[in-house]
Amino acid sequence: MIEPYNKIEKHYYCGRELLQFKEGKTLMYTILVIDLDECYFADVFSDGEIIKLFEDNSTVPHKMGVGGQSAHRFAQIRQNEIVHWFKNINEKLKPYNREIIVSCNWVYYNRLLSYLNTYNKQKIIKQISGEYSGLCGIHDTINRIEQSKSYKAL
Repeated sequence: MIEPYNKIEKHYYCGRELLQFKEGKTLMYTILVIDLDECYFADVFSDGEIIKLFEDNSTVPHKMGVGGQSAHRFAQIRQNEIVHWFKNINEKLKPYNREIIVSCNWVYYNRLLSYLNTYNKQKIIKQISGEYSGLCGIHDTINRIEQSKSYKAL
């Protein structure tokens, strides 16, 4: 005799905390992490899944070392590359109709805003000062968002 199939519910434990996953997942955040080396744009869902929408690396040269006779020329080339980098990010954000949380240094955030078109500026709902880039920056931003929610609850 063959017994009928019984669906087994799985429970996942993280340390001492029971993780519960709901049937349907919902979009919680859309996060853009920027620094002068790379840009990472991803959706974060309620079940913890992170889906990368795009990722790009910049061509901004790093600061010059000691010495050199063309520091002014290098500085101008660097500034032009930063402008080109921010305009490139602006173009990549155009097809996405979502509210965006931006994680980057506040100095670069102000410069980024000056190169975004009005439509993309309206999508930004929050700016968080982040220390990391890439996928690590996404995780860092999620932690900062959750911490700010817990402070508001107190």
